[in-house]
Amino acid sequence: MISVIIPIYNTGKLLNRMLQSIQEQSYKDLEIILINDGSTDESGQECQKAAVNDERIRYFYQENAGASSARNYGMRIAEGEYIAFLDSDDEIDKEYFEQLLIACKNADIAVCSVVVESDDKEEISRFEMNNQMLTSTQALNQLLTRKGINSGPCAKLFRKKIIEDLCFPDLKIYEDILFVKDAFKKAEKISVINGVAYHYYQNEGSVMHSGQKKLSLDIINATEQLLNFEKENKQLDPECIYITFSHLYQHVQSLSGKYSEENRIFIKEARKIFCKNYKMLMNCKSFTKKEVIIYSLYVAFIKNYPFICLTNNTNAILRDFF
Repeated sequence: MISVIIPIYNTGKLLNRMLQSIQEQSYKDLEIILINDGSTDESGQECQKAAVNDERIRYFYQENAGASSARNYGMRIAEGEYIAFLDSDDEIDKEYFEQLLIACKNADIAVCSVVVESDDKEEISRFEMNNQMLTSTQALNQLLTRKGINSGPCAKLFRKKIIEDLCFPDLKIYEDILFVKDAFKKAEKISVINGVAYHYYQNEGSVMHSGQKKLSLDIINATEQLLNFEKENKQLDPECIYITFSHLYQHVQSLSGKYSEENRIFIKEARKIFCKNYKMLMNCKSFTKKEVIIYSLYVAFIKNYPFICLTNNTNAILRDFF
């Protein structure tokens, strides 16, 4: 049996789309766990209505605590041998669970393609996977370099024994990649398939986008955890470190000229990460010479001028030299 965990927060009008795609699945042995994370719209009524019509549905309510808390709640009560995570406003192909389960028979985790669509089902982007069996290290490299495997818990099927002692961290952003990298670390084999897809819809109420409109210290926390993991696991591709630093610096750049006490604190904490890991940054061969100079300037000057963010103007100046 597959336990399907769905956190729900104010997606009542869109919930039926996901529930309908679950009803149409070719694989039927499902335990469908709906966790209402303190919704203030009609989500609760929609969940209760669905539970009446499908005995496989188990409905639970909790005070609003975020998607991580809801997913952790679902994992604690899940009874299936396998666990899948879905977002309440998305959709899955009809053979989604059947194909992932077949792939998982000889692996600990199965991963499939992701199609990003607008609410009117216009395709925005597609992340197709090639059929392959990956080792833990190979899967981690694809995940942490953001090449191939998407960072979220959706579009995956996990053996429960692999993740039963893990939990999603209490963060509003990057909690997904932190959970998935821990799962990949424990797995021996990760099966990747391209026969079915997870359809992710971009909309204001999406679980995956909620809480990401402004920068928070959660990004600092998550970046530190990722860098520590990448330092400890020396078998990983050095580009993993490169991508982690680059993402943090992109967040810093986005604050250029936007003064607030919250932003000042964020930049200060980001600088601490660059300073603490400066030697590792300099030794990472994935960085270009120009990038090394940019990051060095950032570390050197941001201490005294916390709102100097090196932007495209800096890049234009450096371009004259390289």
